[in-house]
Amino acid sequence: MNLPQALAITLAAVVALAAGAVLPPLVAVPVTAVVVAVASTAAELAERRRVRRLAQQVNSWLATTDPEPLVVTGSAPWRDLGAALRTLLGSYLRRGARLDRERPWRRELVDSLVQPALLFDRDARLLATNDAARSLLAIPIDIGPATVLQTVGSPGIADAVRAARGSDEPVSIDVEHTGRELRATVSQVGEETLVVITDRTRERRVEELRRNFVVNASHELKTPVTSIQTLSEALAVTVRDDPERTARLVSRLGVEAERLARLLHDLLDLRRLEERGPLERSPVDLAEVVRATIAELVPKAEGMGVSLELDAPDHAVVAGVPGDLDVIAKNLISNAVQYNRAGGQVRVSLTPRDGRQVLEVTDTGIGIPRQDLQRIFERFYRVDTARSRETGGTGLGLSIVRHAVERHGGSIRVDSLLGEGSTFTVTLPVEPPQ
Repeated sequence: MNLPQALAITLAAVVALAAGAVLPPLVAVPVTAVVVAVASTAAELAERRRVRRLAQQVNSWLATTDPEPLVVTGSAPWRDLGAALRTLLGSYLRRGARLDRERPWRRELVDSLVQPALLFDRDARLLATNDAARSLLAIPIDIGPATVLQTVGSPGIADAVRAARGSDEPVSIDVEHTGRELRATVSQVGEETLVVITDRTRERRVEELRRNFVVNASHELKTPVTSIQTLSEALAVTVRDDPERTARLVSRLGVEAERLARLLHDLLDLRRLEERGPLERSPVDLAEVVRATIAELVPKAEGMGVSLELDAPDHAVVAGVPGDLDVIAKNLISNAVQYNRAGGQVRVSLTPRDGRQVLEVTDTGIGIPRQDLQRIFERFYRVDTARSRETGGTGLGLSIVRHAVERHGGSIRVDSLLGEGSTFTVTLPVEPPQ
C-alpha cells in the first residue's frame, strides 16, 4: 500500500469516526499504523526543510561581512548544532577581519619592493603589482583580477605559481620572455602568492662578454708567446754559427716582445677602466694633451706621408684623470694616422660647447664598412684583422677609449664612409657629473 492509498483509508476512517461510527479491530489497527507513518513522514519533511533553511543561512555567510544572527531552537541536538555553528561563524569573522587588516599591508609591501613584484590571491588572480613589474612586463594599469598567464604572459611562471601553492619552499624558475632573461621566485604569503622577478638580461650578457673575452685574450696572447718561443729556440741553434741570422732573429724577438708588452698593457688599462668607484679627478688641460700627442706622432705621420692639422684654443681645461685623457687622445689620433693613406690628412679639433669640450678626429683613410660601425668598440674586434696585426694593433684600443670616455661621463660616436675616411667625436663634461 502506497502513501496515497494510506491517506485515502485514513481519511475514510476519520469521516466514519466523525459520524459516530465505531471502527472494527481489523480496520482500527491499520489506520493507527497509517497515522503513525504519515506523522513520521511529515516530521521528516519538516526536518529537511529546516536543514535546508539552515544550510542556506550558513552559505550566505560567504557573501557578507555582516551575517544575520543564527538562532536554532528545538531539541537539545539542534541547540548543540546551533552553538557549534555560531562558534564557527565567530572564527570565520575573526579570520576575515585579520586578512582584511593584512591585505593592505601586503599590497604596500609589493609597492615598496624595488624589484618587479606581483601578488596573486588564493584563486591565482592578480591582487597587486608594482610599477617595476608593470614596466618590465608591459602590464596595463587597469588589467583587473587577471590570471597569472594573462598577467605575465609566461607559461613557465604560471607553472611555478601552481607548484609553489603545493610547496612550503619558494620556487625559482628562469624563463626567456620578450627577449629578456628573467628569474621568477614564487613564495606563499598566507593564502596569497608573491612573485618577485629579476631581470638577468644584462648579467647574462656580461657573462657572455667575459667568456668571449677570455677566449679572445687567450688567442691574442698565444700568437706572440708562440713566436717568442720559436725565435728563442732558433737563437739557441744559430747564435754561434750564424751571427747574421742571429741579429735578424733578435730583432724579430724584440718586435714580438714589444707586441706582447703592448697587449698586456692594454689589458691592464681596460681592467683599470672597468673598475667601479669614484674618480680621482684633477684639472687637466685637454688642449695640451692633444698637442703633446700630435707632437709625438709627427715623425710617424711624416714617414707615412700623412699631414697632421690641429684647431684648438690655447687652453681647454676639464676635470678628469690625466692618464685616461691621454689614452683617449693617443688611441684616436694614432689610429687616424695608422689607417690613413699616403698623402692623406688628419684634422684634430677641440671646441667648447654648452659646458663640454668636443674633440673631433677626422681622417681621409680607408673608412669603416657600415656593418662594422656598431661593433668597432667591442674588445678584440678588428675591421681588417690582417692589417691590424701587421701594424701592431691589439684590437683593444677603441674599447679602451669608450670605457675611458664613459667613465668621465662623456660620449663617443663615429661617422664613416668606406674609402673616404672617418670622424670620431668625443664629448667630455668640463665639470664632474653630479
